[in-house]
Amino acid sequence: MQLIYKDEQIELVRNKSALTAIFEKVTELIEQKDTVFSHLIIDDEDVYENHEAYINEKINTIMRIEIVTRSTNEMIWETMESIREYLERAIPALTELVEGSYENFAEETWKGIGQLSEGMEWMLQFKTFTKAAPEKPANWDEFEKSFEAGEKQFAQLLEAIEAQDTVLILDILAYEIMPAYETIMVNIEKMLQDKEFLSHVS
Repeated sequence: MQLIYKDEQIELVRNKSALTAIFEKVTELIEQKDTVFSHLIIDDEDVYENHEAYINEKINTIMRIEIVTRSTNEMIWETMESIREYLERAIPALTELVEGSYENFAEETWKGIGQLSEGMEWMLQFKTFTKAAPEKPANWDEFEKSFEAGEKQFAQLLEAIEAQDTVLILDILAYEIMPAYETIMVNIEKMLQDKEFLSHVS
């Protein structure tokens, strides 16, 4: 089993010590200046999370594990593109969810709200990461304001969920969360027009 990073190749023993070697290597890499761990490519499969469980499950068949890193700017840029793609799907899905749930607030509604919460948590991680970065894309302040407005609406949504007030939940989704997401989308689009920031992505 090979561990690969750029031009470096390390032969690993096919047992649990391999996991230690992989994560020691990742730790070593991210201690380097402007290097962020992105994901692993395991036998041509991109694995972004639950790396240990994935490797343990396939330990007897894995041939090749590649460590993928990014610069800070690359990570920010790629995540912005992913957020834009997510919002392009999430906004129409949210409209459909709300319209269908006023008549029938069912299990599907709760599932949709859960997915929405996961998306918000992911965008929060992006905001936290980018805020700590030495360089930020243009329009960052406006994005941050719009995101914080969305966080406030989510706090109201959680209160409505705790109260099991389904009408209020749907009203918050329709009249607070939806406009907040649309504003976040506009600001992400503006950030992605920052060609100067893009030029710093190698």
